[in-house]
Amino acid sequence: MSQFPPKTILCAVDLSSASPIVLSWAGMLARAYDARLQILHAESAEYPRYFLPSQAEELAAAGERVRSAIREDLKRLVDENIPAQTSYEITVLEGHPVERILEFAKQQRPDLIVMGSHGRSGYARLRLGSVAESVVQQAVLPTLVVRARGGKPAPQKIASILCPVTFDEHATQSILISAALAATSGGNLIVMHAEEGGLSLDVNGKQLCDLVPASVRSHCMVIEVVRQGSAAEQILLAAREHDADVIVLTAKHRRFLDLTVIGNTTEKVMRHADSTVLVLPVGS
Repeated sequence: MSQFPPKTILCAVDLSSASPIVLSWAGMLARAYDARLQILHAESAEYPRYFLPSQAEELAAAGERVRSAIREDLKRLVDENIPAQTSYEITVLEGHPVERILEFAKQQRPDLIVMGSHGRSGYARLRLGSVAESVVQQAVLPTLVVRARGGKPAPQKIASILCPVTFDEHATQSILISAALAATSGGNLIVMHAEEGGLSLDVNGKQLCDLVPASVRSHCMVIEVVRQGSAAEQILLAAREHDADVIVLTAKHRRFLDLTVIGNTTEKVMRHADSTVLVLPVGS
């Protein structure tokens, strides 16, 4: 996992109605961690299928005018939604958003990516393909996927963080990162474990309590939750019951043919959660 708390945050925005919400989350975290923001917008240019060599210079100039206008729009959005005195820079790139975001992240090596997810309903909610999901599937950096439905801005402070864990080697680090988020505002940290069948709730509860370092308990209120049932369903239920601002998930990346995929639990939670989701990649 990358450095946390982050010192450099990459915020990718698409200039949709969700962009102010995404920027407000990035600004809130930048203020909390005294981090520098890299604001990125990328989109594919639409050129005529056929054009004369003499038109190339004209098309290039037109493209630069468009990018300049986008920079002005981004600067206005940043000034309206990012706290004053926040250090930031704006980059506008031409190309497929997923490819450009991943390339930029590889070159600049930020500690955290912040992106928006508009959310979907009905049958469309079951399909893959959004920019945020594609970046999460391929990125090797922690990625915060902001739920942008309903126009709800970022909270003034993160009051409740849900950290679901399995009893593996990544659990403690996930808890520590969740605690670092909670410590910025004195929020509650809900550490939970869910599985179908297995050991008794009491045994799992003791294991869960033992996972939480004493240093974490001294910095924030910790609540342990143990559930039986589908992990994704129980995480979604717990997030709603505790009104979680953020769900923190570790995601193991796997190769499937020529694609990188993440686990079913992460995918289901990302698509159906009402909360913002922080995904921590941990390798296969």
